[in-house]
Amino acid sequence: MKKIIFLLTLVSSQLFGQDLKTSAKAYADNENWNASIKDYNKYLKKNEKDSSAWYALAGSYVKAEQYDKAIESFDKAKETNFSIFFVSYSKARVYAKTKNEFKMIESLNVGADNGLATYTRLKNDPDFAMYLENPSFQEVMKKIKNNAYPCLTAKNYRHFDFWLGEWDVYANGRKVGDNSITMAKGGCAIHENYVTAGNYAGQSINYYDPIAKKWHQHWVGSGGDVYNYLETKREEGLLQFESDFMNRNGEISLSRLTFTLNEDGAVRQLFEGSADDGKTWTIGFDGLYKKKTE
Repeated sequence: MKKIIFLLTLVSSQLFGQDLKTSAKAYADNENWNASIKDYNKYLKKNEKDSSAWYALAGSYVKAEQYDKAIESFDKAKETNFSIFFVSYSKARVYAKTKNEFKMIESLNVGADNGLATYTRLKNDPDFAMYLENPSFQEVMKKIKNNAYPCLTAKNYRHFDFWLGEWDVYANGRKVGDNSITMAKGGCAIHENYVTAGNYAGQSINYYDPIAKKWHQHWVGSGGDVYNYLETKREEGLLQFESDFMNRNGEISLSRLTFTLNEDGAVRQLFEGSADDGKTWTIGFDGLYKKKTE
């Protein structure tokens, strides 16, 4: 009988605890911060390892403008293994609100050093608006941006940047098309959008594959031509690809595409084909990219 009573008491206590957590959240949802704080504190007396409850309690303290207690609760959330990203960011917001610049930067640096990547959110958060021109804030923003977009600063991903821009494309001294080469958000891919005055147009996506350690270009033209180019040579100011190609008769040949940066900033695009597995090559297109002038 004593064992049954103990079990019933334990279950009742657990349910009561969960009821307190539920009611605390409900109070917070209705912006009754003091009631939320009260129930979270009651709940945490018997559930002190619930990191999400500590974090939620801290949030209610922030809303109630009890900032010292908010920081204490965020620290408890961290101690009980809540995400260091969220804790660091949230503490930084509290320090921003209270104009404690040193602690704000310190907290953001802790987050950045542990992979915090909320660059866009941080940039647009009104709590940090007054610090956007602050040199220390800008430095930590760079670290967070690098976490969010690691391709922007990785050398291999930046090798093909010499092709970025708005270009007039020439062949044999005559303009034959316009090409817009743009960087995708985050810098991990480069888009190509090529148009001519005639029927033909095409697009490609270019990217560095960290597993193969090679660049790829996937091209699709308006005439149904498809190339899946893979890097065969890479040097400073040069990138070369090869791809199989099937014509409209179903015949498969080898294509080679070479981009070379000239000293004047123009880019040469040399398109070659081979019907004997690369033993001999025939030039199909020898183009020169010149930057558009406004």
